[in-house]
Amino acid sequence: MKKSIFSGLMILFLLSNCARQETTYPQGAWKLIQAQSIENGKVTTTYPGILIGNEYKMWSEKNFMFVGRWEEDTIITDNYGYGTYTLEGNEYEETVLYHFVNNYQGKSLKMTLELKNDTLIQVYHPVDSIGRQSENVSSVEKYIRMK
Repeated sequence: MKKSIFSGLMILFLLSNCARQETTYPQGAWKLIQAQSIENGKVTTTYPGILIGNEYKMWSEKNFMFVGRWEEDTIITDNYGYGTYTLEGNEYEETVLYHFVNNYQGKSLKMTLELKNDTLIQVYHPVDSIGRQSENVSSVEKYIRMK
């Protein structure tokens, strides 16, 4: 009898630990591990490669921010931005409130996000003034979750 009670409790414990946890992705801190630009089918890896440095991106429930410092040749650029976001499935949209490039401030940028294990892939396809997506240009950033 004691064995069956113990076995039942063990099964219940294992099942409760295997229950699906509500996802809070992309919430948390992420480190950029690769950045690529794609133009007319030509892929250029800018990081690591052309750029030396680091970038980190953090998400809370409704806000995002990123910060980094890049060096290209002898030019050093501080890279930062902040704003709000929405995520429905893989469809992601950022509304930029602050950005080191003034032209981005106040803009909404549509992207896709994909999570593969501990890697987050963010793909940006620029759109024209009437919202048509450019099929020939995009950028892909890959991040790993910081622990």
